[in-house]
Amino acid sequence: MASGARACLPYCPQLARRIAEPLQPPADFSRPSQVRCRCPNCLQLAHFLADPTRKQWVLKAAEAQRSHVEDSIRRDACDVDTETLRHTRPYELRCTKNQASYQRRVEQRERDLQNHAHLLE
Repeated sequence: MASGARACLPYCPQLARRIAEPLQPPADFSRPSQVRCRCPNCLQLAHFLADPTRKQWVLKAAEAQRSHVEDSIRRDACDVDTETLRHTRPYELRCTKNQASYQRRVEQRERDLQNHAHLLE
């Protein structure tokens, strides 16, 4: 190990902490729910995210309301994929939970392990 890398290890607590964190996929369908908007549709979204048994939620609403919920999902990085269903009027926004946060942690862990190995070289 190079002396510079050895000296750096004590100063990388965030790297060591992230590597030590348990890494498991979600055990059920509940997802982090940090939706900042408190409008009725976003409150329904937050309840859906917290529900451990529901994988999908459909919002039947006007375009402005559907767009607002989609914006909230993007802004607040919710683990949800969306699709607009056009077989009824008003259209429906189908929200399906995904594992995006877990996948980001997996990718971060891979980078952290590579960086840690590089520091040990």
